[in-house]
Amino acid sequence: MASASADQILQSLRSDAPHRHFRGREFLVRKRETPHAIWLIEDGWAARFKLLRDGRRHISRFYAPGDLCDLAWLVTESADQSIIALTPVRAARLDRHRLDSRMRIDPAVSLTVARDALAEMRAQAEWLVTLGCKSASEKIAYFLCELYLRLERRGQARDHNCDFPLSQQDVADFTGMTAVHACRTLRDLREAGLIELRRRRLRIIDFVRLARMASFDRDCLPSDAECLPDVGAMAGPRDFPATAMVV
Repeated sequence: MASASADQILQSLRSDAPHRHFRGREFLVRKRETPHAIWLIEDGWAARFKLLRDGRRHISRFYAPGDLCDLAWLVTESADQSIIALTPVRAARLDRHRLDSRMRIDPAVSLTVARDALAEMRAQAEWLVTLGCKSASEKIAYFLCELYLRLERRGQARDHNCDFPLSQQDVADFTGMTAVHACRTLRDLREAGLIELRRRRLRIIDFVRLARMASFDRDCLPSDAECLPDVGAMAGPRDFPATAMVV
């Protein structure tokens, strides 16, 4: 008998779960609150973030349709960062204790949750390398590649087109830049013929060039991800304006 796919497992979890709608800018959870549920995002986008004392914000993760928010809550008593809806969000409410009990008796559910957690951990580890070592254009190129492939795996993107309801400030807060710098870098990517941003949609015009610029690592993707062109084997200098490579 064939094992259930991750999508089938998620569908079974949401089948009898209550749903809730969050308005844009409404908190799913605030820092230090006790989360009583894991949210399975069905529509809309949210962000996990931390505010510094001087008001600066760092976004540590974006949540898109198909994402579980937040798996860390299965083992923690309080949220260490706030999560806010960036757009109107519809989410299935998975009770923490019921999900934990289900995982103890259903290996398929446990495996799905474990794989999701591992994929997030590996993506976060790779993103730390990107934040610490790469230029502005490399950071945003990597972010766009990883985001698109994550949405594609969830059935939320195809033909290198996907929703992109993020503001320039959201992108800046995720990549550790100023909004002006993020805007300029996105403009350079557009002018280089790599991406198109229009009406809250992203089109990656040349995925291979974008991935090569980002030094995108296929090894950080889940084993069931679709095959990505071997961009590392495509030797040659980066075909991108030098001015855009300045951090």
